[in-house]
Amino acid sequence: KPLVPNISFWGVGGDLMEDQGVRLIAHIRDFCIIGVWEAIRNLGRIKAQYTRITRAISTNKPSFAILVDYPGFNLKIARFLKQKGIPVIYYVVPQVWAWGEWRVKGLRENGSLSLTLFAFEKKFLNDRGVIAEFTGNPLLDSAPEATTAPHVNFTIALLPGSRKTEVQHLLPMMLRAAKNISEKMRNVEFILAESSNIDPEMYDRELSLCPRPKVTRVKDNTYHALTRSDFVIVASGTATLETAVMLKPMLITYRVPLLTEALFKMISKVRKIGLVNIIAGREIMPELIQRDATPEKVASKVLEIVLDKDRMEKMRMELAEVKLALGPKGASKRAVETIVEFVREKNLL
Repeated sequence: KPLVPNISFWGVGGDLMEDQGVRLIAHIRDFCIIGVWEAIRNLGRIKAQYTRITRAISTNKPSFAILVDYPGFNLKIARFLKQKGIPVIYYVVPQVWAWGEWRVKGLRENGSLSLTLFAFEKKFLNDRGVIAEFTGNPLLDSAPEATTAPHVNFTIALLPGSRKTEVQHLLPMMLRAAKNISEKMRNVEFILAESSNIDPEMYDRELSLCPRPKVTRVKDNTYHALTRSDFVIVASGTATLETAVMLKPMLITYRVPLLTEALFKMISKVRKIGLVNIIAGREIMPELIQRDATPEKVASKVLEIVLDKDRMEKMRMELAEVKLALGPKGASKRAVETIVEFVREKNLL
């Protein structure tokens, strides 16, 4: 908006986008679907969302569109936009280098410009005929300064994700793991990062079922929880990178339905799911997923790590290398400048 004062926005977003003046035609919380089986169960709702958005595109005829992440849905929207002659800028591209390389065709044929978070993504896409620019990772723009000084009481952050299914699958396990840890480790505290996308009653219910140990709760402020922590139990996803830029040693965990797991193993090019491990090219942070994501195994692995000072320090050094690979600060500004330059060259404004 500062670079193009007369521009207006509408689309799908969350509370923060609405606060910035975006006219929402749907809220992002209604699009939080993970896994093949859940997608199948929600086909009717997904189709209704697609119809709503495509009708809005036909009615409002935007000058251009910025699609963010969510490839299973957004690549279909990109195809519709291309048919309507509307240029598409794709931000946070699908992880085609890890799985689903067939999506490259959609980016190449229906996208006008792709902006990547990682330098290797630009080369991967350019080599396959996709116009792409590396703008860096915006997590570095929003993250506070990392601090590694120990707290008075050793504090473990619990990051169960921001989607309903993630919290359903992971929070009960994390809380029971916290209970097991507190029974074997003195002077340990826990802090839970909550999301306003989740009904607060879900957190209330799970915490009431596991009243010990006491857990401090923080809403919509993951970095505050990370700043106060010494170690993190985190759901695989963007939160692992947020944890990495704060240089906090972590254990990565995740659970998905068996059908999703089977399909992922069939089509995935990577054996590790944590972004920090994928970027590092090896397992620098332990992963306990699916059947290994139990309270007992998680608690045992956490205790094994946190009681070993040398291992904790080594993990912090390895995370510093991952943070360096994300590029310099200013990613959001570079992304904006790249978009504005593109739309002005195309006379879209």
